Amino acid sequence: MTTSDHGVDFGKLRRNMWLAVLAGFSVLLVSLWQLGQFNEFDLGWAVMALAFGAIAWSAVFYFGCLLTAGSLTSYIERDDTVIKNESVEMVTKTRSSGDDRLDAWIDKFVFARNTFGLSVLPLVLLGGVFLFA
Repeated sequence: MTTSDHGVDFGKLRRNMWLAVLAGFSVLLVSLWQLGQFNEFDLGWAVMALAFGAIAWSAVFYFGCLLTAGSLTSYIERDDTVIKNESVEMVTKTRSSGDDRLDAWIDKFVFARNTFGLSVLPLVLLGGVFLFA
């Protein structure tokens, strides 16, 4: 296992990524199957299944990194919500670690964190509609 000068174990990060990809792909396949996409394709349901897979990937990778490489959060300086015309963007400012390889993993961590964070509210709303409507 390769460890950076900053104490981050790249082997664990790679394992987290592979586990997250496996979980996301598994959720995608199960979602496609449960939504009947192998029998009759419908673009709306397929996009929903893809979203479920992406949410599973981001959750597994984000929480896996928190458990195995929690020091990645120390490189996040601030989160800003930026409104550009009619769109809202979540912008995360990170500081450089001085190691290009570690910075690439920090970027992946931030992407997964933002993907999971932005997917929680729609999931809760859809769950509420499903259960109570």
